[in-house]
Amino acid sequence: MHFIPQSSHRVVAIDGPAASGKSSVARKLAQRLGFAYVNSGAIYRAITWYILQKGIDTRDVRHVTQATESAHIACSLQNNESRIFIDDVDPTDYLRDDRVNDSVSQVSRLARVREIAVQKMRDCVRNHDVVVEGRDIGSIVFPETPYKFYIDASPDVRLRRRAAQGERDEIKMRDHADSSRPVSPLVIAQDAHVIDTSHLTLEGVVNQIIARLKQNGLHVSTCFNVSTMNVYYWLGYHLSRLIGRLFFSFQVIHRERMIQNGPVILAMNHQSYLDPPLAGTTCDRPIYFLARKTLMDIPLLGWLLPKLNVIPVNQEGIDRSALKALIRVLKSGNAALVFPEGARTLDGNLQPAQRGLGLVIAKTLAPVVPMRIFGAHEALPRGGGGLHFVPITIVIGEPIFFTTADVKSTAKDIYQRLSQRVMDEIAALRLE
Repeated sequence: MHFIPQSSHRVVAIDGPAASGKSSVARKLAQRLGFAYVNSGAIYRAITWYILQKGIDTRDVRHVTQATESAHIACSLQNNESRIFIDDVDPTDYLRDDRVNDSVSQVSRLARVREIAVQKMRDCVRNHDVVVEGRDIGSIVFPETPYKFYIDASPDVRLRRRAAQGERDEIKMRDHADSSRPVSPLVIAQDAHVIDTSHLTLEGVVNQIIARLKQNGLHVSTCFNVSTMNVYYWLGYHLSRLIGRLFFSFQVIHRERMIQNGPVILAMNHQSYLDPPLAGTTCDRPIYFLARKTLMDIPLLGWLLPKLNVIPVNQEGIDRSALKALIRVLKSGNAALVFPEGARTLDGNLQPAQRGLGLVIAKTLAPVVPMRIFGAHEALPRGGGGLHFVPITIVIGEPIFFTTADVKSTAKDIYQRLSQRVMDEIAALRLE
């Protein structure tokens, strides 16, 4: 059996043990990519349910194999998700029954059963872009796909997840059965990217995968959703792009690293008043900005800035109301621009990070995209000097994904450490 060429379709393989979170990740990822979602485990569970319905002992290899071969198994994509029918019956409501949980490993370890299931999966996804999750997707079913991920979690976390789903599963026994079966055992494909989800949010895992997919050359659509932009923001966005290109030869390096969906903090050094509008053009959706509260006292700006997603902040000390507003914005799934330094540089050099960013990271666990702007200080320096039409460039770094383990420390300077970690990543960015 041969893998369908990539010219026909694209396959993202998501493998992992039971209760690792791979199903939730795969379904969410498929939604984000606009791909169909295929749960390979549903096929084996459907076959197991069918065998049990027929009263066949799952230990009886000959009768299980004969029943599977004679069954009419149909796999189709409906509403961008796979559905399984056996002898024209939809067993979806029974796939998570305890008796199926207890027997599926025994049935799925049989060579002929796996051969039939694999062929059904390949036929089902032919000519479709899909995210397929299972235990041997990257190693056996679609070994030639360049998009392979292995999703894992600690046994304790997986056990709690299973219990939260109201299911009874012996995780250790299931792991042993899956990894020790002679045919298509659970393994980490050699070229798979491993992600431990124990301390990550679902959105965080999906964002990591999308970032990796972009690095591997998969084009991820980031089309504008104009309906999310009010007319003032839309005009400001395109005006900023136009001015940047015409007068500052503005360019963005590594735009593909930007996270275009879900909560994200855009963290950038602060050189001039040109920073916010230019940074805003690195993202294909509206972002929120922090700005001095005194700007709201200027009649025209006081009316316009709220329409441009500006959150006013009092620069005298820590403005807790502004931080709370920023946290709400991120928890609602939006993007926000934050300057870790807190204020514009006087000499063009990077400044120490302030602890406010660390606090926001700890409260939201939002991924951070580090960015560094070059040339804005020379174009419009703080303290006067006028406007100069010199090239400005923003370099985007690799996203930083934080976990609960990163923010659990009781150290008094934990917020400062988090902020400085981001600032160090910004400092490492260079013009190429």
